[in-house]
Amino acid sequence: MSDQRISTKESILIVDDLPANLRLLSQMLAEQGYGVRAVTSGARALESIAASPPDLILLDIRMPEMDGYTVCERLKARPNTREIPVVFISALGETEDKVRAFAVGGVDYVTKPFHVEEVLARVRTHLDLRRLQKQLQEANQRMEQELILAGQVQARFLPSTPPSIPGWQFAFALQPARKTSGDFYDVYTLPNGQLAILIADVVDKGVGAALTMVLSWSLLRTGALEHPTAPAQVFDVVNRRLLEDAHTGDFVTVFYAVLDPATGSLVYGNAGHHPPYLLRGPADQQLEELGEPSLPLGILLEATWEEGQVQMNPGDALVLYTDGVADAQDAEGHFYGHQRLRASVRAALDTRAGRPALAQGLLEAILGDVQRFVAGAPQADDITMVVVTQD
Repeated sequence: MSDQRISTKESILIVDDLPANLRLLSQMLAEQGYGVRAVTSGARALESIAASPPDLILLDIRMPEMDGYTVCERLKARPNTREIPVVFISALGETEDKVRAFAVGGVDYVTKPFHVEEVLARVRTHLDLRRLQKQLQEANQRMEQELILAGQVQARFLPSTPPSIPGWQFAFALQPARKTSGDFYDVYTLPNGQLAILIADVVDKGVGAALTMVLSWSLLRTGALEHPTAPAQVFDVVNRRLLEDAHTGDFVTVFYAVLDPATGSLVYGNAGHHPPYLLRGPADQQLEELGEPSLPLGILLEATWEEGQVQMNPGDALVLYTDGVADAQDAEGHFYGHQRLRASVRAALDTRAGRPALAQGLLEAILGDVQRFVAGAPQADDITMVVVTQD
């Protein structure tokens, strides 16, 4: 018998209807420093486990009233006991017996008569695995809490209430697929009184994308202060900082526009993002796409971007979105798609007034159509929208 001792007293429950087996197993495990409990029936085992879950269970199969298979099945059906490793120790040596033991949730199978060293080795192995599993679960829980906190921090960077500008309506929404998001948006007043409007998507997922999102948001704000009327120059500043200083390896698609609320003039640039839709009001009710996208930010140092300009008139609506909208999928893997998105934007036209609905109503109508399409299917990507309407 091994002289190895464990440094912490892990608990083991032995379940066997034969007192001789209980004495032998209890003695040899106690000598190794384990905390040992022993019961002679399945019913007593379930009561003991409910009162104080052990770290590992050694379980006989042939017992009166309730066999070991049934005990294991009931343990695996309960959330608070399903993770406890169960090692079957039985005189049943047929293949089908072992297969059934693993099928009901056992992690190992030892045939009687057993060798002490073999039992001890398997006990140590499964307790080590259980210990590592607990450590991983605890680490995952800590990571989950940290991701929740990171998502909350991210949200603080984004505007929570629309700006109040006479004659204009604004609405925005971000529905992250995970605890953190690679999407972001911004709507804020520039020092010259004009309005910055942007939507962006870090082309990656996870914590790295979340960090790049915060960095990109900060760089875009800084660039807008330096070049408040020139989206192309803002892109150049941010692109250089991402490539020369940040070295994140991620790239970012951005649509950035500067709106003059007094005149309705909109100057914009598109760095690899889906072109927004401009829904014209009661005069012609046309749907326009704003600008052909060029390279995203963070790919090529020598990249350049063009600017476009359009006039927004009373009754017009501007709809900005990320690819999570068009790429939303239903349970069968069908994409929502740009065709349905365009139809949804058109359908949001308030026919009674002969013009698009106010920004919040239009946004809710489009997102509502997306949700009806996916019908509860898991969300694979962040969904973000910004809507601007002129009264």
